[in-house]
Amino acid sequence: AGGITVEGNSVRVPLTETNTEELIAALGTNESATFGCELAGFETGETTPGFLLQFDISIRNRRADAGTGRPVPVSDGSYTAAQVDALFAAGFEIQLSRDGTEWKSYEDYYNPDEENAEIEILPPRMFRFRNAAVGHDWSEAVPLVQGEPGLAARMYVHSVTTGESGTQAKVVNYGTPNEARLAFTIPKGDRGNAATIRVGEVEMVEDGEEPEVTNSGTASDAVLNFKIPRGPVGATGHESYLYVAYAENTDGRGFSLTPAASRKYRAEIQSDAPIETPTLSDFAGASWQKYLGDDETVYGDVLVADADTSVAQVTRIVFENATIRRGIEGEVIVRFKEAGVSVDEMNRYATINGRTRLSSWTNGGGSPSGMPGLEVCEPQTIGLLAEFPDYSSFMG
Repeated sequence: AGGITVEGNSVRVPLTETNTEELIAALGTNESATFGCELAGFETGETTPGFLLQFDISIRNRRADAGTGRPVPVSDGSYTAAQVDALFAAGFEIQLSRDGTEWKSYEDYYNPDEENAEIEILPPRMFRFRNAAVGHDWSEAVPLVQGEPGLAARMYVHSVTTGESGTQAKVVNYGTPNEARLAFTIPKGDRGNAATIRVGEVEMVEDGEEPEVTNSGTASDAVLNFKIPRGPVGATGHESYLYVAYAENTDGRGFSLTPAASRKYRAEIQSDAPIETPTLSDFAGASWQKYLGDDETVYGDVLVADADTSVAQVTRIVFENATIRRGIEGEVIVRFKEAGVSVDEMNRYATINGRTRLSSWTNGGGSPSGMPGLEVCEPQTIGLLAEFPDYSSFMG
């Protein structure tokens, strides 16, 4: 017959037209059958066989209509699971593949090694085979039958109920297999002990490292150890130097670095660099403030003063013909009922010797008749007066 090839000690004889009525009748409905075969070899030009090869061949039934006498060839790509199992049982070596680029045995495909254990196993789409005993070349890739994709399942939580302690957990599906609605019953656990948390070690790590918190204790007695990264290095700091000077007037006349009774004005400056001996020019931008009274009383002790007189302590302030009420930020607001009070008179008492500014008020020396005003208001009746000096009384 044509197509016979010889490779070394191998003779390949293609068997065509084997799907005959006789073969179908011999197989019938059997899964397989064994037939005795004889192969004759002839020398060129001779009619008598030079040799006879006798052997048995096992044929497995691959047709669903076996024995019906209809020799219709099996179409490629229509292998069923039973047919693939038959190939395995026949001693063929089978490899599976998803896309034809990587082939694996059945065992390796469905039982990956530890390195690939977490990778999702997708079903194979093709297989190839060869005679396992002889080890011939692999066949062409044969597609596996692929069914229609199934519906994607959806899952919803129907309810979650706490069951009695000691009972079994339970899940009930109130939906369908493709649209599950799950009702969970979870038994109540035993009450645990109250947990305690303590701070263990706190370690500074390099800038850029991730912060870390570890528990060196237990779940109920936690000991938390912290690793905190250092922040970026800040800018280099610098020294700041404070200098104080004294003078006899607000223009700096009588400038000196040493206080004296005649030097009633004081000024301060700050410098980033040391000044060996500050001079008046160094205080050019400073503000000269009177800190020493004319009677040499330090202004920190002067509470209220007349425009021409300094006093060390006030025991009584009298507001004549006025009303007093509490403000919203702790101040005492005095409103005079006399419309004829001059602005000059108000302003004259609004400043204590040119230094301390008060809200405008008028001379509290008493009424012209020597009688007190309309009202007497004790300090404790004004809630925020505790923030002010404890005057004996306010008379309006």
